[in-house]
Amino acid sequence: MTSPTKIQPGHLARQAVVYIRQSTPGQVKEHLESQDLQYQLAQRAVSLGWPTEQVQIIDDDLGKSGISSAERTGFQTLVTAVGLAQVGIILVTDVSRLARNCADWYRLLDLASLCATLISDSAGIYDPRLFDDRLLLGLKGTFAEAQWYNMRTHLTAALFNKARRGELALRLPVGYDRLADGRVVLTADRQVQDAIRLVFALFRQLGSAHRILHYCHDHQLTLPYLTSDGLGGRLVAWRPADFTTIYQILKRPIYAGVYAYGRTQGQHLPGSQGKVRRQRLPQEKWIVLKPDAHEGYITWAEYQENQKQLAENRQLAPMAAAGPAREGSALLQGIVLCARCGRPLHPRYRNKPIYVCEALSQALAQPRCQRFGVTHVDAAVTELLLAAVQPAQLELALVASQQAEAERQQLQRHWLERLEHARYEATLARRRYEQVDPDNRLVAAELERRWEEQLVAVQTVERAWTELQAAAPLPLSSAEQAQIRRLAADLPALWHAPTTTNADRKRLLRCLIKTVTLDSFSQVGFTRIQVLWQTGAATEVTVPRPRPGCRTPQPVLARLRELAATEPDYRIAEILNAEGRQTATHHAWTKENVRQTRIKYRIPTARPLRQATRPAWRWVVLGSRGGATTQRLAGHDLRLVSPRPTGG
Repeated sequence: MTSPTKIQPGHLARQAVVYIRQSTPGQVKEHLESQDLQYQLAQRAVSLGWPTEQVQIIDDDLGKSGISSAERTGFQTLVTAVGLAQVGIILVTDVSRLARNCADWYRLLDLASLCATLISDSAGIYDPRLFDDRLLLGLKGTFAEAQWYNMRTHLTAALFNKARRGELALRLPVGYDRLADGRVVLTADRQVQDAIRLVFALFRQLGSAHRILHYCHDHQLTLPYLTSDGLGGRLVAWRPADFTTIYQILKRPIYAGVYAYGRTQGQHLPGSQGKVRRQRLPQEKWIVLKPDAHEGYITWAEYQENQKQLAENRQLAPMAAAGPAREGSALLQGIVLCARCGRPLHPRYRNKPIYVCEALSQALAQPRCQRFGVTHVDAAVTELLLAAVQPAQLELALVASQQAEAERQQLQRHWLERLEHARYEATLARRRYEQVDPDNRLVAAELERRWEEQLVAVQTVERAWTELQAAAPLPLSSAEQAQIRRLAADLPALWHAPTTTNADRKRLLRCLIKTVTLDSFSQVGFTRIQVLWQTGAATEVTVPRPRPGCRTPQPVLARLRELAATEPDYRIAEILNAEGRQTATHHAWTKENVRQTRIKYRIPTARPLRQATRPAWRWVVLGSRGGATTQRLAGHDLRLVSPRPTGG
């Protein structure tokens, strides 16, 4: 096998290729002797009879693993040259340098056998066309793959063992630092700490990552992130809030003081050039989970509640959870169920708001299960809610007042810390400028420019903070707090107030109500509503279903009957609009609307329209007396005349 007689003149007429590879960048940097040994193979090729100009060295794959050829451009170049019959011999120190998986290895062997290419390692020279040589090369390739598998198994087991002890140093996110002894502590930057705590506080209040994003944009808040300082260290920088930063803060268990390892699993995508897709694993499948491993920004229980809320906010399937409270007029969005099939009812706003069960219609093209008008259902549930919270109204008012004051103080602390940081950077730039020699203008000019940039940054932060202070409401005085308490005594007024948004009403509903089940088949003409409260108690009420079509509310009809006894239609429209009453289609009243409504509901009027006392003008054949206008019609002259007054 090692006899040089295997080398034929046809081999010497082609190139001798020296293939060099090391698996990791660390090996390239530290294992210099192994690298030098591979480069010496060029001299071995010359000693075997190849001219120096025909020896080619391929070292494009330094620092790349041999388990796959997808990212190894040097190996791909070698395979191409072998397939074109340009290579007489391939020289490596060990066949594992060429490939550590049988798929790539046997593909190369087939091409080498077809094109009569020799392969040489430290043990000898092999001809893949010979059965014994091919058998030995196949065993060596199989052993190389098995060797990689064993090494990876042992290294992975050692890695998991260290992780189970909680000693594996994981990459820390912004807000944490690692001491020299390996302990993980909160960062010493108080501004970073307060920004992260603000995200969790806003999520407790708003319940949605997107709502936090809108809140941060409305108040011009910035969030920290990590960047490199150019020397391998970590540097904290600030930028406007974005959804990815907010979502990562909410998802990472490290902020709850938990050491977690193995939260994701890699999956190689077929036909994607070795790309790996990371898939999140459920919590019960994490490899390591150690609560209270270090100090956290929130508790583990709060983290689990946050994950539950984030999961409920997803709306990707017919059986999706409630989702975040939105601004639609359907107050039971996300918590209303169908009594027939148990699936969620979804709000639709195309013509008029309705709750509809259409899961079977979308999946199996079957008829819709049930549909309900939003108005009568929401009104019934709202009445139950307001009756249930009557004893706790004063406490709700006090909590709301405290939350408003806490939010104002939180924003003020964030902006003061941001302003303090900007002033520190400006002071630091000034000190650097003062320490430089004034005669060294090249350095002094650059430091002066940086100082001016920091001063502009301070002015920008001060201007933004001043504008926000001018636009933000002032702290509540004692008189205003007393007024809030008085308003809380009439919770229905707060519920129906224009300043109360639909999202606020939905969040209040979800605090007390878990689900609402609707049934339209138990009793014809009525909707049976079952309310399951968060306490586990259940309430059932039956309300009449509205008849099809738009119907004017009874209070508006009563007022219209009262006005019709004394006022004309145009005056009735003016009075109803002044009182804020709308038509059945939620539009303003007009004289025509009033007339049509009277006709529909048979409401008489005491002020009918006066009939004209003058007879209408008429066309007569030319020859009649008087008149002012003449026309030609069918060959006759016609004249428009008015009748002679009867009394004259």
